[in-house]
Amino acid sequence: MNISKHIFYTIAVLLGTAMLTACQKDKWLEKVDENGVVFEKKPIWKVGSVADLNIPNFGPAYVHFINDGLLDTYYTNPSTLENEFRLLNLDTGKPIWRWRDVIRPNEEIMLLNYQGHEVYQYQNLLLYQYGPRNYCINIETGKTAWKKTTDYSGVGLCYGLGTYYFTFGTPMALYDKGIWEQSIYRGDILTGKEEKILMPNYSRKYVGVGITQFHVGSINDIRPIVEGKDTLLLITYTELGPQRHEYEAYLSLYNLSQQRWLYDRKPLWGERKIGVLNGAVRLRGDKMYTITSNEVVCHHWRTGERVWIKVLPSFAEIQGIFENRYMVLYDSMSTLYCVDADTGEQIWKLGNETLSYTSSYYAEGILYYLSKGRLRARELKTTKLLWDIPSDTDGKLDGHFGVFVTGLPGKDGEKGRIFTRTGYHTYCFEAIK
Repeated sequence: MNISKHIFYTIAVLLGTAMLTACQKDKWLEKVDENGVVFEKKPIWKVGSVADLNIPNFGPAYVHFINDGLLDTYYTNPSTLENEFRLLNLDTGKPIWRWRDVIRPNEEIMLLNYQGHEVYQYQNLLLYQYGPRNYCINIETGKTAWKKTTDYSGVGLCYGLGTYYFTFGTPMALYDKGIWEQSIYRGDILTGKEEKILMPNYSRKYVGVGITQFHVGSINDIRPIVEGKDTLLLITYTELGPQRHEYEAYLSLYNLSQQRWLYDRKPLWGERKIGVLNGAVRLRGDKMYTITSNEVVCHHWRTGERVWIKVLPSFAEIQGIFENRYMVLYDSMSTLYCVDADTGEQIWKLGNETLSYTSSYYAEGILYYLSKGRLRARELKTTKLLWDIPSDTDGKLDGHFGVFVTGLPGKDGEKGRIFTRTGYHTYCFEAIK
């Protein structure tokens, strides 16, 4: 009997200790304020992103998940901006492979924010482009499949259909003369062989007017779309207007298979002509979304007809479209908006949100984004704040969260992952759900 009591007592103590340890562990992993908002959270992992902590650098504006890893960059010599690609293990953050087989000795590897179209992956090959240099990397080995210097200066945005990739740039013969006249190129990712296939019908009417005298036309985006047996190219571009600092923007749809325009030079903007066309086109079903400075515009891409336009107080950015309806926008007056993607009608608005110009991440009803250098999370439909987490290097030069936030859904009942970065480290956090 005494032995039984002793065993029972021992088990109870062990269980109690385990429960207390678990509670303390959970408390240690997260700290919550009186409103239930998480203000401190231990990451699953964090890894350094610069060799010299005295010279921080934020690195890529977008990262990609490839081959069960996170494609990130690491600055081996921050003073010269010399860096390398690293494919990080999603569970540990440790590098699977490193790549820096660049053509120019001090070339910086750049990933701009084109909503996921900075690189193109086909099977085990990854195309990366910067300026007049194209690279193809074997993502299984981290070795170069091929690299080349092109005869045009690219912008780092590329799309793909099978073995073909599509990009755009100005021929170097014109670029070296200061002339900006962009064309569309198609290449084979297996070989690197490329050809110039199309140029928008620039009017050239106002070339020589104003401050940018040699600006013929600038492509903003090209989107290859398969429609039946045909390949279509949806093209947005700008050219000079009649007044100084004035631009005009157009939308065209080209049937590449039939070599003909389905429509051409549809006006893309509303009333505003002074400004820029921001970011890559967002597609959703038969609708497309663009931003011109402070105008958010929705078109039917098959016809080029405008559906709605929403004018914001200042320079704007599309954060994303979620649950096939909720479009989240941000303007430089520190305001976050959510509008109906079908109508443009406002669903909610939040002030005092100083965002980084990055795409937000959405999963399981939660919107994750970067504001005031902090990692924030809100319920998308109610805007209830759940996270407001500064980095552990907040207060240092470039020590705040910035540049990107992205994530992956959970598997087998586990919570998802959230990834972000400071000028010193890349982080992986457990998601809310």
